[in-house]
Amino acid sequence: MSQFIEMFGNPLSSKQKNELKRLGQCCIINPRRPNIALCDTDKVSFIPMPAVSEDGYLVDMADEEYGKVKKGFTYFENNDVLFAKITPCMENGKGAIAYGLTNGIGVGSTEFHVLRPINGISSPYWLLTLTRMPIFRERAAKNMSGTGGQKRVSASYLNHFMVGLPAIEEQRRFEATNAVCFHSRTSRQIKIWRLQIAIYRDVWNR
Repeated sequence: MSQFIEMFGNPLSSKQKNELKRLGQCCIINPRRPNIALCDTDKVSFIPMPAVSEDGYLVDMADEEYGKVKKGFTYFENNDVLFAKITPCMENGKGAIAYGLTNGIGVGSTEFHVLRPINGISSPYWLLTLTRMPIFRERAAKNMSGTGGQKRVSASYLNHFMVGLPAIEEQRRFEATNAVCFHSRTSRQIKIWRLQIAIYRDVWNR
């Protein structure tokens, strides 16, 4: 995240290196589900909230029949950014880039906002890093609505958040220097998580 600030500046600063834009102009927030040419028996990836880590990675996903999960869940696609909107998941930094989805489609918790990069305008790595920054989350926490443990960040807040939008070439340069580390750490986290699950299941079944 320090490299993000070095390249693009503090996103909350009044002085920005790049032209200020609404976040809703930089990406599509909660895009509508398109008409999908899938049968109910076709498989898609299912990602509940526990499958998204507080370190910005997907730690697990399971295949489910589309017919079983096509209603009542949040829809997303490869390269979409998941942003946990409910407390305490939001404050704890839960968020990830969806990738490697079965048939390119994922469904998951209704407590995710989905940020879809716009081709030629935004990169998923830039969006993920921005929305996982502690200063971004702290500002979002001050603008949550609801009571008690049911406070949420609204889509409207994300839509109107002002940020300096770097040129896509700069974002891709940022992505290129971080993608290798991102994927290697993601693979390691998934292996650790699956090992822990296997151990728990083994103990539980004894």
